[in-house]
Amino acid sequence: MPAVLVPIEQGKPIVLDKPIVLVGRHPDCDAVILNSRKISRKHCAVALVNNHFVVRDLGSMNGVWVNGTRVENQASVGFGDELMIGDVCFLLEADRAAAGKPKSPVKAQIAEAPPCKKALVTPPQSELSMEFPVPIDDDGLAVPPPSHKAPGLDIDGRDDEFIPLKED
Repeated sequence: MPAVLVPIEQGKPIVLDKPIVLVGRHPDCDAVILNSRKISRKHCAVALVNNHFVVRDLGSMNGVWVNGTRVENQASVGFGDELMIGDVCFLLEADRAAAGKPKSPVKAQIAEAPPCKKALVTPPQSELSMEFPVPIDDDGLAVPPPSHKAPGLDIDGRDDEFIPLKED
């Protein structure tokens, strides 16, 4: 679902063309806003979750606001909603230019392929955020360390893969 954050007064539009778009002053951000001193280095993330947009404040000093309500942790954002990042105000709109582009033949073939019945890769068992498709913690987009024990190790730390046979 192509979308764009259109600035209401100043700045450049932010195209939401990835599952997660990181917004801030830092050069590593996907959308860099330099025309305001109230934007943090890693201010917020806008993510596409189950075909709707969610904004998450990443601990910014000046906050994120959706339709005049401050976002404490995260909030849904719909088309036509006003999103204020620090003191820069945007309007979430559908990207009609990207939606009207014809699909390339390769993409059309991929879209028509039948879905796989079995997952090819088992995802790691770790503490993941259920609201975003990737783990996000309070410092930004860092992945938390795995919290599960290594396979084959018991509480005493010995390998349980080898079980000796009883002798007669």
